[in-house]
Amino acid sequence: MPTKQTADRAAIAYNYNIAWQVKVMAANEQRSNLKMQRKRTAMNLALVFSCLASVIPAVAGFAGNTLVRPRSTHHTSRRPQSELNGRLNDGVEFHSSGDDTLSPASELNRRDAIGQAYRSTAAAIAASTIFANPTVSNADIEGVATIPQSDAAPKSSAKNVDGQSVTVFKTKSGLQYIDIVEGTGASPKYGNFVTITYKAYIKLADVKGETSKLDEFDSDRGYLVKHGNGRTIPGLDEGLHTMKVGGKRRIIVSPKLGYVTSGLGPIPVGPYGRWKLNRLLDRMVEVKGGNVIFDVEMRSIMEDEADQGYYD
Repeated sequence: MPTKQTADRAAIAYNYNIAWQVKVMAANEQRSNLKMQRKRTAMNLALVFSCLASVIPAVAGFAGNTLVRPRSTHHTSRRPQSELNGRLNDGVEFHSSGDDTLSPASELNRRDAIGQAYRSTAAAIAASTIFANPTVSNADIEGVATIPQSDAAPKSSAKNVDGQSVTVFKTKSGLQYIDIVEGTGASPKYGNFVTITYKAYIKLADVKGETSKLDEFDSDRGYLVKHGNGRTIPGLDEGLHTMKVGGKRRIIVSPKLGYVTSGLGPIPVGPYGRWKLNRLLDRMVEVKGGNVIFDVEMRSIMEDEADQGYYD
């Protein structure tokens, strides 16, 4: 029989492990927020420099090409209008030499400057639109899954599982779960830290009338989840949302709510566990069916002191 001292040591080690995981997850959250702030600052600076680089040369060119020569103080004879029209028709460019009229060359330069100003303004507006609405970076959403959310009450039905009649609940997303023990504590909110104990299995589809058995690939007595951050497989996160502290539940996750992208947890720590999980997932693809099943006990819920309000 374990002594009280042994039990106390185990509790201290467990609490230390949870506290350490909380610190690591909080640090990762702060690092991600800082990265996003730096990215927004860089985008704003790029927008400002782009606008300045487009507008300043246009304004300078417009000002330089629209300067009018001062009127001459001495009288000179004007060129005949017929001579001017003839030279314009011939495409000959000429400048004023002392007369008080604007030359055709300066008029053409003025039109070019105005056109350049319009083009530069349009380019600046287009650049500002691009920087204000940047494309999505795949690096930011890699390994992140969307959690199904619905206010509709799950449907319940009685089924025979291992010779026992149980009530199976099914949500709008297709997730199924069986409440083994109804908890008495609070339910988690998105953004909370949730500590669970779980065993993870994969049940392949029945082939040729043969009933497949549960094949365990992972287990953990103190797994910490940042509820709602998209780093846990969607089915498990959805199943945890309606649990209460002290409750035990079997969560039956269909393939579309399971390991839909790389990097989602829970993932076995050891190489053998990961190899086994990958092998079972490949078998699910081969037999075209199966479910990931979690037997979960919710142990505690903790507020995230570093939460920036993203989950409200």
